[in-house]
Order: sequence, then structure tokens, then C-alpha cells
Amino acid sequence: MSNGRLLIVDDEPAVLASYAQSLTEAGCEVTQASDGADALRRIESDQFDAVLSDVSMPKVDGLTLLRRLRLRAPQVPVILMLDKPDNRAAIKGTEWGAVQALVKPIAAELLAQTASYAVRLRRSRRHTQVRLDHHGGERPEAASVSATDAKNEFGRILEKVIQGGAVMITRHDVPKAVLISVEEFNALSRAHRVEIDTLSDEFDALLASMQTPAARAGMKAAFDASPKQLGQAALAAVRKRG
Repeated sequence: MSNGRLLIVDDEPAVLASYAQSLTEAGCEVTQASDGADALRRIESDQFDAVLSDVSMPKVDGLTLLRRLRLRAPQVPVILMLDKPDNRAAIKGTEWGAVQALVKPIAAELLAQTASYAVRLRRSRRHTQVRLDHHGGERPEAASVSATDAKNEFGRILEKVIQGGAVMITRHDVPKAVLISVEEFNALSRAHRVEIDTLSDEFDALLASMQTPAARAGMKAAFDASPKQLGQAALAAVRKRG
């Protein structure tokens, strides 16, 4: 057994190659990804014992990658790599389940030790999952998230919605639903109700105008008229208008 199958993510080729070499020399099987989107594609098609990701990357940064990994591969430990000390990023990473945050430049020995810890954690989780299978065979891992992570993430979403924002809910990057506040929902509902009430009032007024004795007499005369009489009436109406 190798010392772990690792995915390392960094948009700086020199840094990526250097850290990958260090981990390979430590006995790990290493796959490299040049950005967060590349990492997500590789995770969809392969399995890893741990992911080491740079935080400062364009488009899909390290924290965004971490959040998406919690949904796609919640059992895989993630190690964040910071370009400089950043307490905010480190705290966010911890809240979203990162096992460690290291500041570059990272010594080869420290990198290998941290990766080794993440791999042991992953294998321990896998062993626990197998033991929980009462039927004796290893089963596919169920997606899971800690109660604290779920509460924190839901709290952030709820606060955004309460403040008047809207949250788009996607599945496989395709919009599926929108989360809005009750106030916004009521406002939209009232707007549709006003339109419906207005149309209803206009229809009632039109119907009432058609129910007068003169209107009923005119409609009866139109139904009883011959084609010739209808033609003469239409011609007369045109001449009257113009």
C-alpha cells in the first residue's frame, strides 16, 4: 500500500511541481490539478485519500473548492495552502471542514507529515464505514456532513435571504430553485393578486354592460338578422365612423 493517493491543486506550475515531487518522494501517489475546476473534474472520475489545495486561485478558489468537496466527497480530508498568514481564510477553512491550513513556503517534511495525517484520517473513516455495514461487504459511502457544518452553512444562507437577497439553488451547476424571504414572496403574491383582481373587475364591468335591456335587445337583433341585414348594418357603422 502506498502512503496515500493525493490530489494537489495549485495554479503556479513551479509550486505545483515542487510540492508534487516532495510528496512523491515521501511515497505518495500524486495527481496534479492546475485549478479548482480541474480538481473537481478529477475528483468526479477518481478517488483520493486527501486533497491539498492552494487558496488563492482564479475562478474556483481553494475555499470554494473546499465547500464543493464537502458536497461531492465529504469523507476526503482537505489541506489548505496559504500564500501568507490569513486568519480569516484559516477560520473559514476550519468551519468548512479543512483538517489543516499551511502557510507557504511549506517545508517538504512538514508537507509530507500533514499529508500522512490526512491519509490516516481518511483510511480511519473508511474503516469505520465498512464496520458499520452489518451485511459484511463494503458499500458505497453515503454523503455526510457534520451538524455544525450544516447549521453554519444554513445560517449564512438564511441570513442572506432575510436581508433581502435571493439564493439560487443549483444541481450539477443547473439552476433548479430560488430561495427568497417571506416578505418578498408576499410582495410577489400581492402583485399577482392585484392583476387578477383588476382583470376580474374589468370583466365584471364588461359583463354588466352587456346585461342592460338595450344591450340584450341589440344582441337578439343581431342573432335574428339575416346576412343581408348584417352587411347593411356593418356598412352603416363604417359610414358613421368615417
